[in-house]
Amino acid sequence: MRKIFHLNMIGCVFFLLFLVSCSGWHLRGSENAGFSLNNSVFLSGQASETYRIVEKSLARKNALASSLDSNLLLTLDGENIQRRSASSNANATTAEFELTLTLDYTIRDAQQNLLQPQSTVRVTRSYNFNQNDIGGSNKEETLLRKDLQRAAARQLIRQLVLLDRFRNKAL
Repeated sequence: MRKIFHLNMIGCVFFLLFLVSCSGWHLRGSENAGFSLNNSVFLSGQASETYRIVEKSLARKNALASSLDSNLLLTLDGENIQRRSASSNANATTAEFELTLTLDYTIRDAQQNLLQPQSTVRVTRSYNFNQNDIGGSNKEETLLRKDLQRAAARQLIRQLVLLDRFRNKAL
């Protein structure tokens, strides 16, 4: 009887895993998001954490190249993270902060023709601020800053992929 129960439980677990995988649900960061670049990219500009994330992502896909060998030039300028009070509580103290990352970028081809004029990536996140646990709130802010930078890097990569697909269809 116990053996049948265990087999039924194992069968149910596999069935649930099958349903979840068929639904298209993925853990954050586990999906590939259709990242494929046919052109090599040279990355230039302000060395920031977002710059390093984009650089690692391009290197992992073998799309990072030197300036002489690249077909696309991605220039990152002016990364800025601002924090503002988003809401206050009954004591007129800040209850929630909002972090906004802005990053200017341009994309050019190998002949320095402007493919994407200066554009801005803007990512916003908010978090609850607890004055009784400032250490925890600071850790949450640090994690959100890293999340902002990863989200901005994903947006830049998606922009490169879309531009690459558009260029390949035009050719």
